[in-house]
Amino acid sequence: MPGRIKKAKVLTVSGGKGGTGKTFVSVNLAVEMARRLSGGGVFGSRISNSRVLLFDADFHLSNAHLMFGEKLSPCLDRFLDDPSSLPHYIVTTQYGVDLISFGGDEKRVNTIEEVTNSEILNALNKLEQQYDWIIVDTGAGLNKVILKQIMFADYTLLVVNPVATSIIDAYKVIKFMVLERKRRPIEICVNMASNYDEGYNCYVKLEKTLRQFGIGVRVFFSGVIYSDPTIFNKSLQSGIPAVAFNEKNHISQSIEILWDQILKKPAVKNIESFFEKIFFSNMSVDEH
Repeated sequence: MPGRIKKAKVLTVSGGKGGTGKTFVSVNLAVEMARRLSGGGVFGSRISNSRVLLFDADFHLSNAHLMFGEKLSPCLDRFLDDPSSLPHYIVTTQYGVDLISFGGDEKRVNTIEEVTNSEILNALNKLEQQYDWIIVDTGAGLNKVILKQIMFADYTLLVVNPVATSIIDAYKVIKFMVLERKRRPIEICVNMASNYDEGYNCYVKLEKTLRQFGIGVRVFFSGVIYSDPTIFNKSLQSGIPAVAFNEKNHISQSIEILWDQILKKPAVKNIESFFEKIFFSNMSVDEH
């Protein structure tokens, strides 16, 4: 009896509102995982056999490539017209991470279910068989595609800031998951905190809000990333992820801890294709 086809583990990173820093977190998580899979090797030359794919799923404002210092063309429109072209739009970075953006015409995103065919599904399934990990950086806000990216991943990480609006948006994301009958554990990372106590207190506020309104989902505190405009600007301007700087910094240490905490939890393993689920399964959530 043949074994089951290998499928990448999927980690979806979301944040509800824009400006939480989820792309910064996604990029650095992807690079840290690539480092771990390579045995802690030194970055600096392009790795053709990348085992981590960063899927920039912000269909409107994809920008993860800027943090790698790469040029990247959104490919969804062209991929739908020619599924065999997908490999041409995958960028291999020098940090062991492959990168792809499905940005494009919003009308094509919203109608992808209507144009699906076996060629499209086969091309997407090949991505899942090619990598060990796929890190999904969602867009801002909440719509049915983003919600499916969160719900059908093996691991879900919400990036929250220590401000009331961010906590409320995270609550809304989790509430809609419950409305879709998906009660799955969620990792919480507090980004842009001034200190550990502020970050942990933010998590506590979110947890209390969920309990107050009877939202029966388990959330886990996975770590704090401190606010540091100097490191953020250096990363963006140089096109080098913070975890790949020559010197250790508190952000790289936080990302290491974040992965350690995520991997302690059992994955909510989906046997079915992740891409097939997010693009071609029906859900009722309205856009927000």
